[in-house]
Amino acid sequence: MRRQSAFTLIEIIVTILVIGVAATALLSVFTNMVRGSADPVIQQQATTIAEAYLEEIMLRSFDDPQGGETGNDEGEAGRADYDDVKDYRSLAPGPAADQFGNPVAALSDYTVTVTITNAALGGLPVAESLRVDVNVSHPAVDDILLSGFRTRYP
Repeated sequence: MRRQSAFTLIEIIVTILVIGVAATALLSVFTNMVRGSADPVIQQQATTIAEAYLEEIMLRSFDDPQGGETGNDEGEAGRADYDDVKDYRSLAPGPAADQFGNPVAALSDYTVTVTITNAALGGLPVAESLRVDVNVSHPAVDDILLSGFRTRYP
C-alpha cells in the first residue's frame, strides 16, 4: 500500500484559526488608519483659516483712523467696516467667514474665536502692544491657536 499524504482535519482547523486571527488584527489596524485619514486635512484647513484671520487683523491699524477710540469699535457696523485691530474685540465666536463677515458654507464645521488683549512685549508698555489670539476649533481635531502681537509704531 502506498502512503498518501494530506492535511488532517485538525491541521486545517488550526490554519483557518491562525489566518482568521491575523486577518482580524490587520482589519482593525486598517480601520483605525482609514478613520483618522481625514484628520490631517481638517487640521490643515483649520490652520489656514486661523492664518487668514490673523493676517486680516494684523494688517489693520493699531489705532482707530477716525481717532478717539473709547470702546471696542467706533461706529463700525460689522466686520467689513473694521478698520483697526481693537474693532475685532467685538467679533463674536462663530463659523468661519470671509473678510466681509459672510459665512462660508463649506467651512461651517469650523468655529473661530478671536481674542484681543493688551500685553507687554519686550520693553514696550502694555498700552503700546496688543496680543491677537485666533482659535479655530473643529469636532474632529484639536483646536488650532495662532497668536501674534501688533504694536503701535510710527
